[in-house]
Amino acid sequence: MSDFGPVSENVGAPTQGRATFYGTAFHKISGRNQVAIPKSMKRSIDDAQEGPLLLMRWQNEAFLRLYTKKQFDTKLDEVKENKGLAPEQKAAVIDHMARSAEPIEPDSQGRFVLPAKWADALNLREEVAFCGAFTFIKIWPAELQREQERKEAEKLAQVGEQITQILDM
Repeated sequence: MSDFGPVSENVGAPTQGRATFYGTAFHKISGRNQVAIPKSMKRSIDDAQEGPLLLMRWQNEAFLRLYTKKQFDTKLDEVKENKGLAPEQKAAVIDHMARSAEPIEPDSQGRFVLPAKWADALNLREEVAFCGAFTFIKIWPAELQREQERKEAEKLAQVGEQITQILDM
């Protein structure tokens, strides 16, 4: 399994029973550090019924990660099964992931409060970007996400013609 989902021969088949996240949506932050999960992403969460949501920041990443409990547990299992990590490394990673994850409980409209420690650390003040990353959602400071998009566009311009041919097939 990869972040792109299970590897299978039936590439065109939809992934069933798993929340999958696509797209980018920008949302304002209220005065109480409250944000709302974009409707399409919330719908995916609701439809998959994968348990509560967990918000975490891995080390010093410039964004937060929002997982369903099922996807978070899948990532923990991938760490446990990783043959490239020594047992003590696995234990340290799992311990860090468990300690850094915070359960969040969005209301019926998908609103939740960003923990102050992360809002401060990432300078989340006015606007955030929710970015689908297939098995989880990245929550970026909006201005950093816009900068990432500019850099990405420059990189993709180098392979644009080849990818256009693939997409047109």
